[in-house]
Amino acid sequence: MTNPMHLRPLAFFILLTIIPLSGCRVPFFSRLYEPPRHEVLSFHTSIEASSLRRVAVMPFHRAGNIGRAASAMDDSMTTALRELAIHEVLTISVNQRDLLLPVDVIKSNRISTQQLLTIRDELRVDGILVGRIEHFNSYDPLAIGLTVDLISCLDGSVVWSATGHFDGARQDVQYEVERWYERQIGSDGITGWKVTLQSPKLFTRYIAERMVKTIPVPIAKN
Repeated sequence: MTNPMHLRPLAFFILLTIIPLSGCRVPFFSRLYEPPRHEVLSFHTSIEASSLRRVAVMPFHRAGNIGRAASAMDDSMTTALRELAIHEVLTISVNQRDLLLPVDVIKSNRISTQQLLTIRDELRVDGILVGRIEHFNSYDPLAIGLTVDLISCLDGSVVWSATGHFDGARQDVQYEVERWYERQIGSDGITGWKVTLQSPKLFTRYIAERMVKTIPVPIAKN
């Protein structure tokens, strides 16, 4: 019969060999694990977003440290909304915006009924699109963080809102940019689409089209 006391040194040795191996597994698997990335774009919308007939696009407000290069977003958003072909789109200058709506609506999170009524009567619109650029990296690759709201002049409700952070260094953004470039501009060589990551005009076009596609398009009736 085996003496149990003779097994103790062997069991202790096995235990010592198991513990270090188990300890090594934690950092090994943690290197394999990557926390899920945040989505590039989040939004909420309603059927009222597509029922507005005439929409004024206000030039985007910008955070204090963001330069004029980010103003490319204004033209790109206006163009994207027009090409969506749901609304009649009106372009507004910065001076007009400041006269009609001197407050950064998204930053202050408020807009008065009187302001909306004045805008509605002055511009003959039933909706306004306001935006704010919170982050803008003008170096290669570009990165832009922004929020856009579509507000009804009829009742002051936000009928569509989208927030995104488009970082040109991210692989998922680059994949989208490449697909967008092929659809809109075409393939002109291996590095053709990569010029988008260096061009505020092209990069904001991609962003604007990506965002407005979340507005529901009404189904045409036969």
